[in-house]
Amino acid sequence: MSMDVLKEDLKNNRLRNLYLFYGPEEYLKKYYLEAIEKQLLNDGLRALNRVVMEGKADIIKIIDNCETLPVLSEKKVVIVKNSGIFKAKKSGGEKGKGKVPGDDLAAFLQNVPGHVCLVFYEEEIDKRLKLVEIIKKNGLVVEFAFQKPAELTKWVVKVFKAFNKDIDMMTASQLVDSSELGMNEILNEINKVVLFVGDRTRVTAKDIEEVCTRSIKGRIFDLTDAIAGKDGSRAIKLLDDMVILKEPIPKILYMITRQFRQILEMKLLMEKGLSVNEAASQMGITPYAAGKVLKQSKSFTVDTLKRAIEQSLELDIAVKTGMINDRIAVELLISEFST
Repeated sequence: MSMDVLKEDLKNNRLRNLYLFYGPEEYLKKYYLEAIEKQLLNDGLRALNRVVMEGKADIIKIIDNCETLPVLSEKKVVIVKNSGIFKAKKSGGEKGKGKVPGDDLAAFLQNVPGHVCLVFYEEEIDKRLKLVEIIKKNGLVVEFAFQKPAELTKWVVKVFKAFNKDIDMMTASQLVDSSELGMNEILNEINKVVLFVGDRTRVTAKDIEEVCTRSIKGRIFDLTDAIAGKDGSRAIKLLDDMVILKEPIPKILYMITRQFRQILEMKLLMEKGLSVNEAASQMGITPYAAGKVLKQSKSFTVDTLKRAIEQSLELDIAVKTGMINDRIAVELLISEFST
């Protein structure tokens, strides 16, 4: 909802004096920050009225930069990146007695001067902090989470169209499922495909297969394909490949468990009579991923999938409590369900 409010702010040319941007989706954070700058700053005076502060925050400098008037302009933009201000203090921080370092900033944020747009640009925040509540009341807090696969697929089609390339929804969803979650990472893959196809306007599934770097999601699909096909040796080889690429084994175990859950969910939805597209929508996955999950579901019974999920969770606990090595845990899981 907060992103919708931000869009309305920009659409109506009524930007606030105070914003807090946070979350893992860097592409969107940067996009909306640039949109704010474009609306408020004159290109010729941009360098004079744009201040960027990065790293551990100096509260006095933040306040000073905000209070300094813009040069030959109605507005200035002050950007504070990855300040650490919005992380809970281990030593008790704001709960301690007397004045704490954030008190001056807390007071200032309740009355930010009208000539400035102050944007905090963070990766993570502690939503319980007083400063976050103050910004909610006096400005806008916007979370930039990773986008849902369906939205990313539509975006991929639009980006290719901007390059004068045509890609259908199924192939676009294949690219999304072959890439990491972030839009910057997906855009890198799009650029590679555009260069690869050259003057050709149509982008095919084969282009994606030949050019795009396989993400851990894609590799997990391959690994569960091998398990479904009772090909344990191939599954172990795929595990080796992921380890060589420095994927953390606990993450691999988590992703395998997640894949088993999706396969089970797909199988149950199919038994209820849903179509593949309806199931994909309900599960929040792309049509391409749904097709692969459906194919895998035909190789397992419901009872086998439930047992696989249960064993995955038991092995995860065993790894976390030091009862078993993480690599051995994954190999045991592969061996159990690929034979």
